Amino acid sequence: MTHNPILTDAQLKRELDRCEYCAEKPCKDGCPVDCSPADFIMAAKLMAAADIQRAAAEIMTANPLGGICGLTCPDRFCQARCSHARFDGPLEIPAIQATLVAKAKALGVMPRLTPAAATGPRVAVVGAGPAGFGAAVVLAQRGYQVEILERGAQAGGALHTIPEHRLPRDLVASDLAFTLALPNVTLKLGTEVRDPAALLAQGYAGVVVTTGLWQPIALGVPGEARAVAGLTYLADPAAVPMTGRVAVVGGGATAVDCAVTAKRRGADLVEMLALEKLSEMPLTQKELREVMEHAVQVSGRVRVTAILPGAGLRTI
Repeated sequence: MTHNPILTDAQLKRELDRCEYCAEKPCKDGCPVDCSPADFIMAAKLMAAADIQRAAAEIMTANPLGGICGLTCPDRFCQARCSHARFDGPLEIPAIQATLVAKAKALGVMPRLTPAAATGPRVAVVGAGPAGFGAAVVLAQRGYQVEILERGAQAGGALHTIPEHRLPRDLVASDLAFTLALPNVTLKLGTEVRDPAALLAQGYAGVVVTTGLWQPIALGVPGEARAVAGLTYLADPAAVPMTGRVAVVGGGATAVDCAVTAKRRGADLVEMLALEKLSEMPLTQKELREVMEHAVQVSGRVRVTAILPGAGLRTI
C-alpha cells in the first residue's frame, strides 16, 4: 500500500481553508529555498485555473524543482513551522505544493520564467543533478550564459536514486524541462570534466561544481565488500536482484528506500539493522508509514561488526 501524495480537490480545499495566512509567514522562514507557502496557498484559494497558475508561479519562481520538492521534501522544514503544528496538526504543505504544480501541468497553465537579458559571460555548471539545475536558474536569471555539463546519459543525478513509486520519472523530466526552457541555459550530456579549473582556459568566466556526494560512508568492518552500497542499489535495483532474506544496515531515509524497494521487488524478508530504535530514527511520518506498510522488520541498538559469507543474507 502507498499513499498518493497528490491531493484530491476536496483534500486540497480543506488544506487551503485551514491556512491562517500568518503575517509573519513562519512557513517561509522554514523553507531552505525561501519559497513562501503562505503566498502560494493564498494565490490558490479559489482553485480556478488562473489561481492555480498564480500559485504555481509563486512556487516555481522560488524553486524551479517545485514539483519534485513537493513529493520529496521532509516534514521538518516549512511544515514543522506551520502555526497549526501546536494545535490540530500542521498543513500538509509539501502535498499542497506537489498538487498545485501537478494541477498546473494538467491544466496547461504552468508559468514560464521570464528570461533575463543575456548580459553576463559563460559559466559552466558541472553536474546535472538538482543542485546543478538550481545553480543554473540562479545564474541564468542574472544574465549569465549557463552550460550544464553532465558526464552521464541523462540529467537528474541523485533524483534517479529516489524510488519511482515516490518520485515518478515523468515528473522529474517535466521539472527539469522547466529550467531548460530558459534560452540561456543549455545541457550537454556525455561531457566528463576531470579538472574543473581547466574550464577557465576554455572561455568560461566561472565554474560551479555540483557533482554531489556519491562516495558511501564505509562501515570499516570485515567483509564489507560483500555488501552493496545503498545509492548503487537504488540507482539500478534491477541490476542487483534481492530475493530471500535481505539486511539493510542503517536507519535513515536511504536505508528506508533500500528496504522498501527490496521488499517491493520480491524479497521475502527485509530487516533494517540500526544503531537507533525505531522511535529514534531520523525519519518522516511518511517514511515510518512505508516501513510498517511493507512489513519491514527493524532491529535497533544493533552494531554490525562483520559481514560473513554463506549466511544466505543479502546486505545493503
